[in-house]
Amino acid sequence: GNLRASNDNPAYGALIQHWISNRYTLRYTGGMVPDIYHILCKGKGVFTNVSSDVAPAKLRLLYEVAPIGLIIELAGGKTVHESREGVSVLDIAIEDLDQRLGLCLGSTDEVDTYVNFMFHKEHAA
Repeated sequence: GNLRASNDNPAYGALIQHWISNRYTLRYTGGMVPDIYHILCKGKGVFTNVSSDVAPAKLRLLYEVAPIGLIIELAGGKTVHESREGVSVLDIAIEDLDQRLGLCLGSTDEVDTYVNFMFHKEHAA
């Protein structure tokens, strides 16, 4: 995902620390398709691309986010818009050919962990 955004978003930074402390293998190929292929082959995993003012979203809804989101959801996984809890990326209306957005997608449990950190602040005590 976008590690630069973890400096600007404390909840995202806490989520990354959660993954590190739980010994997740944090892979980043620089390409969304190879990372998604890995998730589909293993049957588990998560892909995030969270944006911030300093690190804007790069993935385009029409060409990258929606098609991959459809594959993930049809495979039994889950997708969510980076800042709209419970909103699948497939429910975002396409308003511009170059519309970009942040997202989280992958296995249901991992996306639920993302939601808990980003929206419910379960990491804060």
